[in-house]
Amino acid sequence: MLVLLGLSTLAAALVPQHAVRDGTTGTTTTQPTGSTTTAEPPPGRSLSVEIAVGGKKVPVVAAPLCKKRKPRCEPLHVGDQLSLEVLSKVNAELEIPAFGQIGVASPNSPAFFELLPPEPGTIGILFTSPRRVAGRVEVLSAKAAAKTIRKRKVRSRARGGSGRP
Repeated sequence: MLVLLGLSTLAAALVPQHAVRDGTTGTTTTQPTGSTTTAEPPPGRSLSVEIAVGGKKVPVVAAPLCKKRKPRCEPLHVGDQLSLEVLSKVNAELEIPAFGQIGVASPNSPAFFELLPPEPGTIGILFTSPRRVAGRVEVLSAKAAAKTIRKRKVRSRARGGSGRP
């Protein structure tokens, strides 16, 4: 009886596991296809913006989002990742309903939101209680953003091409 147990254990160890699962005893190999694709990075940028809410004016995150002057400072467009840091003049709970995100902000501690807008339009930032608008984020299509850049490159002829209004 022990000899039979030993032989069955040895046989189980020698048979490949995939053959037992597939029901075949032969091995098959597959040839890789001729074309390989590499993953391209998303076309957007990673932007960071800080705003303060709770004042008399409603802040709007829109056109050029550059802290320093850069040659290709573009407005926020579809495909850009926006890291939004929101400070509030008073302790408040903020919500971005389009993304289902809620955060708590105060004068010393901002609420952080990570947004990746899928389509052009306006994204609202709301106070949860009382329910009112705290701020807005304007998102352009990539085509509209490129058009905005071209408009800014047009120089004034009245000033000899200095670009100043």
